[in-house]
Amino acid sequence: RLEDEARHAADLEEIKVLKARYFRYLDLHWWPQLRALFTDDARFEIEESTTQPQGPDEFIASVTEHLSRAMTVHHGHMPEITRLDDDHAVGIWSMFDLVEPQPDSGFPLLTGLGHYTEDYRKVDGRWRIARLRLTRLRRAVDGDLSIGASVDGARAFTEPV
Repeated sequence: RLEDEARHAADLEEIKVLKARYFRYLDLHWWPQLRALFTDDARFEIEESTTQPQGPDEFIASVTEHLSRAMTVHHGHMPEITRLDDDHAVGIWSMFDLVEPQPDSGFPLLTGLGHYTEDYRKVDGRWRIARLRLTRLRRAVDGDLSIGASVDGARAFTEPV
């Protein structure tokens, strides 16, 4: 039905805006706004993380610690989003990031290419990120390149048949 197709298209667009805000809020260091993009029970799978956040509040604390004094650029491209039902969706985003810390921060310069694999859920009528998994195809830390740093395609996402 036309009404169902319109709702489906509107949901996909809302998820795209959700992810765009994720990148913008991260780069602008708008931590409370970033936190609001996640479900309260959101899970995070970031293999390179030194803190291994267990929930959205720990994730926000971790990015606040690591990025507050850095200039960052995060880009998401070519979204593949599948709406599973009225309240659940999954997606994959190609990504690029640059994290340029202050010289005295003790943190390295990071550039990376990879994918965000995510689950989305509607909460109070709005789409939120319920699971965020970051894998990398290429990563450079202080100029030292590693390729396939945390590639794990088998666990990342399988599109429903």
